[in-house]
Amino acid sequence: MISLLALFLQAIAAPAPVAPWTVTNRTSTDGTIHTTLASVPSSDGNARLVMKCDAGTEKVVSVQFFTRTALGGPPDRPVTLTIDGGTPLGANWEFVEKGAFIREDIGVTTLAAAIASAKTINVHTTTAAGEPIDASFAGPTSPAPVTAVLAACDYTLGTVPVRAKPAPKK
Repeated sequence: MISLLALFLQAIAAPAPVAPWTVTNRTSTDGTIHTTLASVPSSDGNARLVMKCDAGTEKVVSVQFFTRTALGGPPDRPVTLTIDGGTPLGANWEFVEKGAFIREDIGVTTLAAAIASAKTINVHTTTAAGEPIDASFAGPTSPAPVTAVLAACDYTLGTVPVRAKPAPKK
């Protein structure tokens, strides 16, 4: 009876899993940064692909890849996404210990357009030691989550954002 009760309590306490590519909104505790993201776990559960908008004093969209395997952090190195078995889309991404990200406008625009209509997404990179890391992801069922993340940062799917030039320093 006690073990049945323990299982019941665990089931109640466990948060419901978020469906892949569900758009989630968060605000920093001080209210200065609003984050909108959508993500999907890899088919083997060992990695996550994220599209994220951080809107504060600047609005920046990034595509991020996280894995349980330590990637080794900097320096920047290539990450390749292959969408539906097509031509690989590669660029140098920034690396942190267990992840990599790209936030450069042209790269993000290209990847967002490809991801929005993807059925399958394969990611390839390496650890800092050169060991290959590969992960496969399901694409979104529609472009809606990608366009929602982009819209939160005033981006439009398929259009590179135009940034205002900073005012000259006096």
